[in-house]
Amino acid sequence: MKKFKPISLTLVVLMIVSGCGKAVYIENQQFVLTEAIDFDENNKLVVYTSTPVFTKEAKDRYKITFARSNTMRKSKGQINSKTSGILAYGKSQNVLIGKKLLQQRNPYPYLDVLFRDSRNEINANVIVVEGTVKDVMYTNMSDKGRIATVIKDLVESTYKSRVTVQTSLQQFHQQIKDKGMTPALTEMKPMKNELVISGTVLLHKDGTYATSLNHQESSLLNLLQGNAKNIIPLTFQIPPEIFHTNKEISIVSINIKKGKPKIKAKFEGNHLTIDIEMKAQIDLTERLFPLDVDEKKKQLEQAIEIELQKECAALIKKAQKYQLDPFQFGVHVRAFHYKDWKKIEDNWGKALSDATVNISPKVIIKSIGVLE
Repeated sequence: MKKFKPISLTLVVLMIVSGCGKAVYIENQQFVLTEAIDFDENNKLVVYTSTPVFTKEAKDRYKITFARSNTMRKSKGQINSKTSGILAYGKSQNVLIGKKLLQQRNPYPYLDVLFRDSRNEINANVIVVEGTVKDVMYTNMSDKGRIATVIKDLVESTYKSRVTVQTSLQQFHQQIKDKGMTPALTEMKPMKNELVISGTVLLHKDGTYATSLNHQESSLLNLLQGNAKNIIPLTFQIPPEIFHTNKEISIVSINIKKGKPKIKAKFEGNHLTIDIEMKAQIDLTERLFPLDVDEKKKQLEQAIEIELQKECAALIKKAQKYQLDPFQFGVHVRAFHYKDWKKIEDNWGKALSDATVNISPKVIIKSIGVLE
């Protein structure tokens, strides 16, 4: 019985201490769920925050606050002066960056406070805004919910469909710092009181804007990254003469169920060659032209292979043009050819742009649907 006395005493003390603090009411807290940065018309930094409103009397479910400042850290004081509650960071779900800022500056230094303060949430999604951040933050969400939740759900659902990427703050940090890759971020734009995920933004190694990818290119990027845990949707225009049909209806859509690229790199002197082989198991989800698939299955597989190869090669060429590596080929080269990698690591983008990259997909149709 004696050995239970210290335990009982400890529990009593803990219960007393836990009730001694001052009560914290949720309606008096301002939880920052979205943070955003952009340049205004005078190329000055503008910082926005979105915080949910819990007061029953309030008409709006969230509050947008902004401040013009030289840094995000300095803006916090100005934003604090405009809010009735205590700003609580560390719950952020989204970090938005205006495209105008990216076209002129590397956003990474501005985000330094988010990486440096341990209270901040490093799993927040990093999103590039096509247009102005202001238009996104003030989009009418009266019939949709709190803007932070809407953006978070939108990014997650479109990423599951593999028509964009999903990059957390921590992953963005790695993509900037790791010499074997360049950043790829979700792209979003406002359209008539709607927020739309338009594809993917690719950045230079210095963090500035390079180019954008549409949904199809974004799906191919996910495929080449080996990111095919979910199905990858693709649509191809097949040359009409192959199946004797019209150009307008010579279209097939597929879902890639399984497809992981096998990468082999080799150096011949100073020239790098990367060979990519990939077996893609697909479901046929749409075919606009008449075809006896049982009879022409092999021919259809070959036609899809050709289009898949062409579009993957075009995407790689596009990245090489801007000296980018969103595919993270550099990580593979570093792992298997370290001595050669050390010679080119500081100029990897240029080395990849000069490299020969070959891709050879093998398509296998697993399903043509329920009805034929």
